[in-house]
Amino acid sequence: MLSKLFRKYYEKENVVVDDDDDDDDVVGFARTIERLIDETSLEIFREYKNTLLKESNVYIVPAVWGAVKNGELTLIQKEIHAIIFPAVKKILDLLVQPKEVNAAQEFAIGYLVRGLFISKIIYMIEFYKNLSDTQTGFDQQNPELANMEPLGHA
Repeated sequence: MLSKLFRKYYEKENVVVDDDDDDDDVVGFARTIERLIDETSLEIFREYKNTLLKESNVYIVPAVWGAVKNGELTLIQKEIHAIIFPAVKKILDLLVQPKEVNAAQEFAIGYLVRGLFISKIIYMIEFYKNLSDTQTGFDQQNPELANMEPLGHA
């Protein structure tokens, strides 16, 4: 089944498939999906960094899914979803063959892909926060540390 799946991808991308290189096909296919997720996540982080750093990490979840349980998405969440949705759709098109999976399986794969987007973006946010804290020399969550003075003499 995997070889059929990968063959579909390569035929779609007009890449010549060599049956002797099945291991390389798997890695190339995975890297294509990984690159799409990484580039999309990085684009979102760069574009909306200020908002993402101000909001709680949960802010990204409705943006990725394109829906919120109670209320409406903010304008920025809608913009983020407009970037993520085509990437998720492309990944699902690469991973899912309509005749071979049912709706529940397709939803499960989409759920995992969206979860990966959420995890990547939250990781970028937290990494940036930690990087910023180490570069400034004090924890911005505790501003009293910025006014701390050393005692004694060396």
